[in-house]
Amino acid sequence: MPRPMATLAPVLRGSLQGHSAAAPFAAEVLRVHRRYAGEVVAQNRLCPFLRDLDTGFGRFCVILDPGEPNVDVAVEAVLSSETLVVHLVYPCIRPSASAFEKFAARLAQAMKAAYPGPDRPPVMATFHPELSGDASGPYRLIGMLRRAPDPFVQFIPEGLHQGGTVFAGVEPVPMDPAERDPALANFERLKGGGVGRIQAALADIYEDRARSYAPFLSQLGLHPAEAAAAAAAR
Repeated sequence: MPRPMATLAPVLRGSLQGHSAAAPFAAEVLRVHRRYAGEVVAQNRLCPFLRDLDTGFGRFCVILDPGEPNVDVAVEAVLSSETLVVHLVYPCIRPSASAFEKFAARLAQAMKAAYPGPDRPPVMATFHPELSGDASGPYRLIGMLRRAPDPFVQFIPEGLHQGGTVFAGVEPVPMDPAERDPALANFERLKGGGVGRIQAALADIYEDRARSYAPFLSQLGLHPAEAAAAAAAR
């Protein structure tokens, strides 16, 4: 049975999970992503199901691998999480958004195969710092709002995904009928200065990420520019 949502320590996966810097780095990754969840998602009411930052992450899995994302590793992390919501975060690499979306498509197919019979896999959403999107329309805006600090894949139970941006809680918050389509509601609410405020918050979070990750990446034998170049070359 899945565990109720609770504050859980990050789970480590990947070839570098046994490194002495792995656990403190994962804690720093979680801190940065909590900023994204709080200052971007929660503060701007981007997800109708976000109830509490301490529970909304479910199982936060930090994949410490400098190579191409591995589908088998991702599937194992989700199936072993024993939580209703799972986030797989990739802080050691920066593949292009299109390359990461292709990986996510392969992962989605693998997850379907992992749930035989009538069971249905959780709903998956993809996030990346360079996702295509802008403020020209409600569905174009989704890509911009999903520009998280690191590439990650989110899994939530079916039924909690109706347009929610990120970090679903266990039970849906009652919605006003006017907000049945959160994408449209977000677009209307963020008209004017809302998008600019989000862009400013993201810029500050990105700077925080670069500054705080640098010493850990160095300890892991990775440097930000080298890690990005290696991922882009794959």
